[in-house]
Amino acid sequence: MSFLPALISWLKRNRTSVRMAFVLQMVAKAAGSCFSLIWMPLLIRSMGDPLFGLFQSFQKLTRLGSLGDFGITGALSLKVGVLLGRGDDSGLRSLLASARTLFLLLSGGLCILFIGLSPWLRYWLNFAGVPGAGSMTLLFVYGGFSLWLFLIGGYFASLNYAHGTVTWPILPTILCAQILAPFFHWRLALLHAPLWVQMLPYLASAFLLTVLAWCMLKWSHPWMGALRPLACDRKEWKTLGGASWWAYLVSVGTAIYVATDFLVISAVIGTGVISMYQANYKACELAVTLIVTATFVGAPKLTQWMASPQEADRKRLLTQLKRLSAFEVVLGTGAVLGYIAFNNLFVGLWIDKAHQAPLSLQFAFAGNLAVTVCGNAGIQLSMRSGDRGLRLGGLAVAGTGLLNLALSILSVKLVSIYGETFAITGVAAATVLAQSVSSLCLGTVTCRYLGLSPVRWAARCWLLPLACTAAAAVLKLLFPNDSPAHLGMLAGCYMVIFLAVCWFAGLTREMLQSEFQKVMGMLRRGA
Repeated sequence: MSFLPALISWLKRNRTSVRMAFVLQMVAKAAGSCFSLIWMPLLIRSMGDPLFGLFQSFQKLTRLGSLGDFGITGALSLKVGVLLGRGDDSGLRSLLASARTLFLLLSGGLCILFIGLSPWLRYWLNFAGVPGAGSMTLLFVYGGFSLWLFLIGGYFASLNYAHGTVTWPILPTILCAQILAPFFHWRLALLHAPLWVQMLPYLASAFLLTVLAWCMLKWSHPWMGALRPLACDRKEWKTLGGASWWAYLVSVGTAIYVATDFLVISAVIGTGVISMYQANYKACELAVTLIVTATFVGAPKLTQWMASPQEADRKRLLTQLKRLSAFEVVLGTGAVLGYIAFNNLFVGLWIDKAHQAPLSLQFAFAGNLAVTVCGNAGIQLSMRSGDRGLRLGGLAVAGTGLLNLALSILSVKLVSIYGETFAITGVAAATVLAQSVSSLCLGTVTCRYLGLSPVRWAARCWLLPLACTAAAAVLKLLFPNDSPAHLGMLAGCYMVIFLAVCWFAGLTREMLQSEFQKVMGMLRRGA
């Protein structure tokens, strides 16, 4: 049997495998992360700090522009998952016919609106140009087309995800979005092309991934990948709209968490400091991306089990949640310890020592990593805990996102009094506080829905990681140098902390052996 047919056959058999998707995500994103470590210094050197900071800020701005879907993408994924769990194919066909029409109207209307307003958006958003940026109007025109592709691609991606196709999209996404697009961006930056031209490879990548998402849907479930019929059923629109409002609040809050740090800092302090801020958060960002993959790829099955009336499915749900939470706490805390110990050394070798951040900012980043990763399972499942859970999830994420934004603005406003280091550290610390509130509230919602103890959940998924982060920060203050002696002392102390976390989180050797054997079994069957 030749390689390609064997690979296709293996992918078909493991299309919905959560464990295989997790392994592939870890391998692929680890490779993508290595490439991202190459692209960032190359882009900084070819663009310069101010233009690179403008590029990063605009990328975050387009993330905010994606809120134009009003939560329809997230709502569609949740509704499809529930209908699949109930086995209601006729209801699903009716929903998709109306959803296709709604996505076409939204994507086209928002794209036209964004392009029409492009000459004035830079002034309304206080988006100043920098030398080498080129036309800011054309940059915002690019944003309009990017928004259109995001919404169209979101329709197909949400259906693939809801139906459990979690292995197929992994490698194309890494190849197009993290390897090819940055490579061509770098080549255009060396030619000193205008910024909107430099960003065209990302638009091409988004188009290709949208086409691939549609093809994947057609290959796995042909009728779900159909582009017709189109319907305007107000009842179905109302069903989507009822869920989309709360999903939209989740999207708003998430976008605020992800995008506003750069925008707030660049608006008050300037874009020149963005490269330092991002360089020191890079390791945390990579760790979050890799670790929360377990929840992302497992969510479709968890959603269907939560909607199922079968008692066996509920038992499987609780078992999987226990395993998932234990792995998130252990891996999240381990990432925090590694980050605090080696980030200075990492940034100095990766870019240069001039881009190293003060320890206060690094500690705030570490706290963000701990809270975000270790409480992630509770946050994600709360939004799948019935309609009430979705409502509470929307309110909590949006509310704490606004809290994060308000505290970030307050911090940068104090830059003239307390200095730049205090202001930037305050922005990062605001995320820790807001994310803590979100994690505790939504973890409680999940526990109430599943009959678990909220106090035990908070102790394991919030208090334990933050306590370890604080202990690690104190030890780093005692041994601050990057000398072999100091790093060796930190490694020994951190190993003791890590082993204690494994014990408190409930991670056992039998659990690790079981997961390893299942993954190896799937690999052997695919050989």
